[in-house]
Formats: sequence, C-alpha cells, structure tokens
Amino acid sequence: MKRLSLFTILLALNASLLSAQSVTNPWQITLGANAVEFYERQSIQYQTGNDGIQFDDKINYSKYLSYLEISRYLGKGISFNIAGSLNQVERITTTPSENPDLYYSFDGGLTFSSTAFLNTGRLDPTLSLGAGYTNINDYDHTTANLGLGLKFMFDQSFGLTLKANRKIFSRDVSKLIGKSEDSGDYVNQFIFGFSYSFGNGDSDRDGVKDDVDACINTPGLPELNGCPDSDGDGVRDSQDDCPDTPGLAALAGCPDFDGDTVADKYDKCPEVVGKPELEGCPDADDDGVIDEKDDCPEEFGPVENNGCPWSDRDGDGVLDKDDNCPDVAGTSSNAGCPEYPLEALEELSVKFISDSFDIDPAFEAQLAEAFRIIESNSTAKIIIEGHADATGNDQINVPLSELRASQILDYLVRAGIDPDRLSIVGYGSSQPKGDNSTAEGRSQNRRVDFSVE
Repeated sequence: MKRLSLFTILLALNASLLSAQSVTNPWQITLGANAVEFYERQSIQYQTGNDGIQFDDKINYSKYLSYLEISRYLGKGISFNIAGSLNQVERITTTPSENPDLYYSFDGGLTFSSTAFLNTGRLDPTLSLGAGYTNINDYDHTTANLGLGLKFMFDQSFGLTLKANRKIFSRDVSKLIGKSEDSGDYVNQFIFGFSYSFGNGDSDRDGVKDDVDACINTPGLPELNGCPDSDGDGVRDSQDDCPDTPGLAALAGCPDFDGDTVADKYDKCPEVVGKPELEGCPDADDDGVIDEKDDCPEEFGPVENNGCPWSDRDGDGVLDKDDNCPDVAGTSSNAGCPEYPLEALEELSVKFISDSFDIDPAFEAQLAEAFRIIESNSTAKIIIEGHADATGNDQINVPLSELRASQILDYLVRAGIDPDRLSIVGYGSSQPKGDNSTAEGRSQNRRVDFSVE
C-alpha cells in the first residue's frame, strides 16, 4: 500500500474560492464529523524513509456528528472562530486499544480567506492559526494549531467544508503516547462538514443590511440606503452642501428662503426674489444691473452707466456721452453737432454802418450763420478780421476795424463760443473788396471776415 498521510492529501486539494462568509453574512456555523491521526516521528515499526505512516494505521474515525464550529467575520478576509469536537480513540499506536479512550477538544483562532485578494469562484482556500485545549483519557494540555481548509459554496449561504488541522501537543499528551516532553509529536485532525452562513450583517447597526447600505460604517436612515441625514431634509450628508441646515434636494440640501432657486449660501440677496444669473438679486428693468446698484432701477440702461440710459439732451440721436454739441441738434457723422462745413465760414461777411462799429441789421442772419458754423466745428480756432472803407486815414480806420472785429467776438462769446478759440485783427482799409470810389464799393469794405488758423 502506498504510504501517504491524509494531511498531505488535503494539502493537494487547496485550490480556488468564493466564500459566502462576509459583511453580508458575517456568521457561519459548521457541523460535521472528524477524524484524528496521532503521529510519531520515524516510527520504529515503519522505517519507510518518509515523514509519515500508512494512511489508516493511526486514524480514529467518528461515525456521528462530532464537530461544531462557530465563526464571525471580522473584515478583510479574516474570521474569528471557536470549535469543539469529540472522538473515540482506539489507535494511538498501530495497535488498537481494547478500551477506546474519550477524545475531546476546544479550539479557537483566526481564519484567513483568500477572498480578500483573489476572485476564485465558488472555492475558498483558507489558512487557520490558533490554540486549543485537548483531553485524551484525562490527559490534557494546550495545543498550538495550524490548519488548511477548503470550502465549496453551493450558494451564498450553504457550502461544503474540508479542514486539516495540525495540533502540536504539550508534555501530557506526549507522555500518553510514550514520548519525551520535547519529542515534537502532534495530532492531525480532519474535518468534513457542512457550513451555513447567515446574519445579514449590519456593521453600523442602523437597521440597513450591509449589502444594501451605501454608508456601511456610518449609522443612517433606511430611506437613504443607510446613509445619515443630520438635518433631516432627505438629502444624505455626503451629498448635502448644507448638512446642518434643512434644505431642498434640488439645491443639494441647502435652503432657499426667497424661493428664487438660488441657495441662500450663494444668494447675495437671500431675502428678495432674484435671478440665478445675478446671484439671486433682483433686476426690475432687466438691464443686467441689480436693483441695489442700479441708479435707474426702472429704466433699462447699460452696466457702464450704472443701469441708467445714456441721455440725449438735444434729441439728435447722438448720446450726450458721444455728442460734441450735446445741447444743439446735430448729426452722428459730425459727432452730434450741426452739419456746417468750416469752409462756408470764409464765404461769410458781416457789414457795418458807415463810421461805426454797429452791425448792419441786414447782416444779423449772416452773423448767426457764422455762429452755427463755429459752434459746429468745436475744435477749430477762428480769426475775426475787421475792415474799413477808404474814408478817413489809417489812424482812424485801423482802430475802427479792430472795434468791428471786437464787436463780433463779444457777440460770439455771449452766444457760447469759447473765447480761447477766437482772435481778432484790424486791417483798416488795406484789404478792400469793393471800389472805394462808389457808395456800393465802400459798403462792401465796411465788413468783418472770418478765417481759420
């Protein structure tokens, strides 16, 4: 017969897994039968050269349910387990005993499942470490335990369990099997059973099972899948921008006192209905300037004018801000000023009464036209040129021509022309337009002309 220990056979079976014991089903009960094998190093009776004996030489079988284990899943593939077992020992050596001895043990320890780092389907290889108490025929002592196991899960609750545990005995058991205290003898225990996982774990004890709990380690509400809601507004804290203040789900759990769909924490006008695009502030005239900062809250106006419309005092369609003549109607092509070309000014002459600097009433229209041209061309600087006829000499005519030019300057300044734009010169009778030998010619020479600097 080929010599091979049962422990070695179970080692060869260690393959893949999917354990049903988890946070979802944290409790597991295993019920089954066990067998124990007492092992003597290099037995005198079997000098085989192998560190083992024939499979059935020292196996003690139990024909009844003789093994019970209860375990609790701790997390990360680790479970804590306690177990108890019974057996009738007929073979400690190769010779059967006429009076079988009672064997029982209590063990505890940790079991490590490969499911923490492998996805191996229905098979679950495990490694166990622990300690225990063993009694055989009133010989008892503690043991150090090392075990390998294999579970095959039929579904999430039921499975088949195979285990092989090696228990290293202390001195009392060594004495029973005829060895010295430091002999290193041990017993192998083999377990076959069925396991049932249950519990529907609830790690945070909030009444929501872990398999559906979205906040598995924090107590919460069933209607929020086990997540907390500190302010009771129906929005879980992890998604609530205002977790301590009841609010609206549509606003991520934040309140909206004025009901304008802008959360109070972001609302610059939290007590007044406003517009979302203006951070919750009102804008009665829809000009993009909130009422609080709008100088004309009832009139549409640009932001750069503080919400007020640009004025146009002369009603010429050119806004005052762009109108060089805001009080005189003009055209947009002439920056809001009247469309009077500067060249026309040089065609005008204002006539005077003989030997006087009084304006001839017949030429007041020409003077008004000169004013309009000068006003319309607000950047131009104008020279007012006074003239006289040849009656009299230069001592009389030059001062008279200067007085006539000054008379026109005073008129223009009173009408609103900037005096800095105006200058005068008197030419006397030196630049006649008409024939001084005739009354008509002399009338043409008593004049004021205009030129541009």
